[in-house]
Amino acid sequence: MPGRFDSNLNGFSSSFDPTVLSDVTVSGGKGTATYEALLRYSIDSESKISFVLGRQDLSTLTINELTTDRFATQLKNDIFSYHLLVMYHFVYRLPRGMEWENGLGLGFVSADWQIRGYSGGGNSSTSLFNQRGNLRGSGLGYRLETAINLPLVDNNYFQIGIGYHHIAIPNFSGNYNGETSSFYLGSEGRVGVFDNTRVLDANVSTDQFLRRLDLSSGSWNLYFSVLHRFLD
Repeated sequence: MPGRFDSNLNGFSSSFDPTVLSDVTVSGGKGTATYEALLRYSIDSESKISFVLGRQDLSTLTINELTTDRFATQLKNDIFSYHLLVMYHFVYRLPRGMEWENGLGLGFVSADWQIRGYSGGGNSSTSLFNQRGNLRGSGLGYRLETAINLPLVDNNYFQIGIGYHHIAIPNFSGNYNGETSSFYLGSEGRVGVFDNTRVLDANVSTDQFLRRLDLSSGSWNLYFSVLHRFLD
């Protein structure tokens, strides 16, 4: 996960009240798991077009917050995305039937951001409140990859490659504790998940500009696969 998004979440706050300070720790969210299926067509002996359908899961990201008014919040975040990409591949022929394949792609991404946790405490209460949310966003996906194809038998190839996968989603919105909400970023760096009414109140009462938090996430993937070529 890139540092910009990670550092934004380090500014998490359950309140946009400037008099309330927060001590926040963010853990996890560094690993990804990718699952894909692809269909590839040859344009000519050196060019191919691929259609890639896949899912990418981000490891659980945990946010812990303790405020100066003795309010504690813990949120566990699971983010997973689905992508449909169109890729172009160019193939260089190598000795002994090997191939060097390079590709780039562009497509659409839809992502879910599931939130589970609790909050409680404060100066006058020790009650705990469940925090539940399911936010969704859509955007663009990008892919760069390079691979070596090693011939086996009967038009089968063993492929080993490395790729960079990037998704860019401008905002998330959905249900959070029964209200239509989004993650917002304040002009002073605070991040919180709030419904539209609270955001309007914060804009007026604290004189700050709030915008929806975007997700820009990239990952490197080392992959192995066996390919069968129906027509050569």
